[in-house]
Amino acid sequence: MVPEERYPIRVKFSKTGSLKFISHLDLDRTMKSAFLRSKLPIWYTMGFNPHPKIAFSLPLSVGTASKCEFMDFMFTQPYDGNNIVAELNKSFPQDLRAIEAYKPKTIFHDIGWARYEIRIETSACSEENAKVIKDAFAGDVIVMKKTKSGVKELNISPLCDIESCDYIDGAIVIKTLLCSSENNFVNPKYVIEHITKTIPNILDDGDYYVCREEVFMDDKVTKFR
Repeated sequence: MVPEERYPIRVKFSKTGSLKFISHLDLDRTMKSAFLRSKLPIWYTMGFNPHPKIAFSLPLSVGTASKCEFMDFMFTQPYDGNNIVAELNKSFPQDLRAIEAYKPKTIFHDIGWARYEIRIETSACSEENAKVIKDAFAGDVIVMKKTKSGVKELNISPLCDIESCDYIDGAIVIKTLLCSSENNFVNPKYVIEHITKTIPNILDDGDYYVCREEVFMDDKVTKFR
């Protein structure tokens, strides 16, 4: 039997709105359903339970939105990236949008950092508290991180760059670069935990929102593709 041709493809997509609340497993199911509706020439595994082999990039916590997600899969014939984006968006639900489609030249292991926007909307938001938060990340940032060997105390200061922390239109808006390598992944929840440790009542009558905005290589400048 002649092996079927396979053409690797990477799709960059956003997951916002209500879809930020779906789990990784639900996202996988949503993608597979969209593939079926799109009628695109996607490569499926052989055997009793054929399915497309999809690999997703960085893990995303439930409740976190993203403008910069990636998934890899394969086609059975050469493709046009613009056409794939258009066809997938016809099949995707409203808050899931394909942005780019292209042949990957990197692997997910090459990812080094990710930029997040954290927006806090409570009555405790003020210019003064924005400065308190920024100053709180100037020194050590000690968190309790769960590892394979148990829960350990970790200083994430070298793995967390606060680019800005401003009081804007009644909210505190934080832009931060977090290490996202395979061995040193920093979840945005640690930033929130340090903020609430610094200002215990800041979330008493409001909420916060997290969105991943961009993904970079190890140099923190080159965008991952």
